[in-house]
Amino acid sequence: MSDKPSLNNKQFGILGELWQSAKLTVQLFLDPKVPVYLKALPLAAVAYLLFPVDFLPDVIPGLGQLDDITILLLGAKAFIELAPQDLVAQYRGLMRAEKAEDLAADGQAEKSEGDDIIEGIIIDDDESIDAEA
Repeated sequence: MSDKPSLNNKQFGILGELWQSAKLTVQLFLDPKVPVYLKALPLAAVAYLLFPVDFLPDVIPGLGQLDDITILLLGAKAFIELAPQDLVAQYRGLMRAEKAEDLAADGQAEKSEGDDIIEGIIIDDDESIDAEA
């Protein structure tokens, strides 16, 4: 088996989807074709995270961090939705291609590490076995 973790979103569930959204947000943010005013959305979300005044104070365990995470997720979601959709589709296609390559590489590694299998046709003819016996 490969040392590299699989990028299958079904395996990691919501965390895999969040990771893909984060990668997409970074790729769109770095793309010069995305308008500068849209790039203010993820920056504002990160600024809120760093700003000491929150809707819910961070001293409340769990709830204090919940508003920070929510603002980050909403900022990324709004940024992706408002970004030029042709760029979003382009980057999502590239990410799918990378994932397919990684999954194919994982499959090849697992196949090569498994038991040796000889490919061929197996004929199970019970009548010929009984006739010879």
